[in-house]
Amino acid sequence: MNNKIKLGIAVIAIAAVGVGGFAAYAHIRNKNGMSDMNRERPLTEAVTRNSLTNTITASGSVLLEDEIEVYAEGETNIIKTILVEEGDTVKAGDLLVEYDVEDRKEELEKQIRDTEREIENTQLSLKSMTAPTSDTELSKLKSTVASKEKALQDANTTYNSYDSKLSTQQTAIDNAKQDVNDAEKEVSDLEQLLAVGGATQNEYDTAVTAAKKANDQLTEAQQAYDDLVTERDNAKLGITTAQNDVTDAKNALKDAQTVLGDTQSKTQYEQTQLTLKGLQDNLADYKKDLNELVYSTSSTVDGKVTEVCVDEGTYTEENTVILKVADFNRLIVSANIEEYDAPLLELGQKVVMTSDGLEGKEYTGSITRINDSALAATTNMGSETAVPVEISVDNPDDVLKPGYNLDLEITVLDKPDILTVSSGAVRKDAKSGKSYVFVSDGTKLSQREVTTGEENDTVIEIASGLSEGEEVLSSVSDNIKDGMTLEEIREQNNNAVNTGEQKTDNDRTENDMMRGGMMGNDPNRRANQGVPSGGPGGGGFGGGRPMG
Repeated sequence: MNNKIKLGIAVIAIAAVGVGGFAAYAHIRNKNGMSDMNRERPLTEAVTRNSLTNTITASGSVLLEDEIEVYAEGETNIIKTILVEEGDTVKAGDLLVEYDVEDRKEELEKQIRDTEREIENTQLSLKSMTAPTSDTELSKLKSTVASKEKALQDANTTYNSYDSKLSTQQTAIDNAKQDVNDAEKEVSDLEQLLAVGGATQNEYDTAVTAAKKANDQLTEAQQAYDDLVTERDNAKLGITTAQNDVTDAKNALKDAQTVLGDTQSKTQYEQTQLTLKGLQDNLADYKKDLNELVYSTSSTVDGKVTEVCVDEGTYTEENTVILKVADFNRLIVSANIEEYDAPLLELGQKVVMTSDGLEGKEYTGSITRINDSALAATTNMGSETAVPVEISVDNPDDVLKPGYNLDLEITVLDKPDILTVSSGAVRKDAKSGKSYVFVSDGTKLSQREVTTGEENDTVIEIASGLSEGEEVLSSVSDNIKDGMTLEEIREQNNNAVNTGEQKTDNDRTENDMMRGGMMGNDPNRRANQGVPSGGPGGGGFGGGRPMG
């Protein structure tokens, strides 16, 4: 075997020994270190009182809290004079604008005068409707009643007189009928005599003429009777007319004796009353408009005029914004809170605010408004869903200005003086959903149900089930059972650590051997990877100190 081959074998042997020695040392050191750490780390902890605090961060912009829009007053006005300019400082009560209201004032005054006259005339009409009838008028009405009653009496007398007239006429009809019968018999007898020569033609003709005359008289008598019947019927209608006249006359007298005695008068009176009420309402409105006539508008706050929105001569209505005034001492911070943090927000939560541009300064405030709806907010990372909030801010040094950007730290949870344990000490039963801990008496563990409250990344609130000072197992796993001893827990932990260490040592040894085999013939590669070169008395594989 030549020298080169011997040298190669020697290098490989040395490398193998070096890897084994390093792995053995690392295993011993790691095992000792882990064992020491597990022996020193306590298995239990005491239930203690702490303050539980959670915060979220955001950024916001300083805005004016009260930029008041000053609206025009009155239904319709004309801006006569604007008394301030943008940037002017005003105090509450200072005049801002004056209005030109002279034409409106004259119009209202005329409407008041006209309406007062109409009211007076309407009141006179109502008075006349309720005034009693004069004695003269009553006498006339009474005379009318008497006259109508006399006419009714005469109508009755006239009607009753037709009974005798009709009786007399009936007698005349009966006599005429008898005369007709006699005349017709005479004609019949003479006609027979004429036939035998017992009467002359002249006698017969005379009898025929007499019979015709008798029939005519009967017809006249019957016509006269019919005429009397018609007159009697008319007389009866006259009675009805006379009775109605008497009724009307008596009603007129009664109405005259009683104020608003008929339906028509009552209706007219009520209509006139409604007219009067409408006029009185109109008058009240006109007077109110006159009294409320606005000659000027004043500021309601101390502040600065931030904008003048109208010009002189502008027609305005009640919803016209004429000026904007802001109090620069009253500021708010507007921020958008990510949708993941928004459910934690509540009104009144404390906020601490800082700014890179205001080094050393810290401002405080609280949440005063949480928007009901979320919106899409644009950030440096893109678009995200956020909930807008408003935050009050104390500005005692008057340094903050509208438009400044601030970093916000919002305290969403602050519960002082509560019982807490480590988050790992609490376990939740998968079936019942109830939480439990393992309480230690110094030797043995007992499982106990607890009620939890708020929590953060490290601790959890114990609302009930534990008392301050009690010892509980700090870290609970599925392997922990009710009634186990602390010694069993330690043994269980040590076994888990040894198993993990053995696996770790095996993996490390295998890796080191691979690295040794690959790098044994490549000193440059060892140098590049930070592995010390071998040699007597120096650090490296197989000799000196192991690589740390």
